[in-house]
Amino acid sequence: MHARKLHHFAFVAMLLPLLASCATRSTASHKALGAGASVTLKPGERATLPDGSTLRYVAIAADSRCPEKVQCIWAGDADLLFELAKTGNAPKQFHLHTGTEPKSFHTDGHIIFLDAVTRGSGPDATVRLNP
Repeated sequence: MHARKLHHFAFVAMLLPLLASCATRSTASHKALGAGASVTLKPGERATLPDGSTLRYVAIAADSRCPEKVQCIWAGDADLLFELAKTGNAPKQFHLHTGTEPKSFHTDGHIIFLDAVTRGSGPDATVRLNP
């Protein structure tokens, strides 16, 4: 009887990470980003551009911005990693910054701008698409 409970426990323990990853993928938001519009993304979220390509906010790579309510000599910089995927092509990764260059990324007739980044460990990023 004890061995049977142990097998059941082991099966459940192996199944939980798989179920958790499925739940994470299914709740990930997928938004549209039209020309001249902006969208706010959380790390891991995606937005579809008018040409069908997909922009994903991967993560914040570095954040040296001055803390709120603190007076600093330099405002600092947030460095965010993005990925642009077009059907049939390998995804391209690129960085956008708040305080230094590049603050925009040029792609096939569109320019993606980083407009704002919230504070915190997983900050939201507001990006804008210009034609």
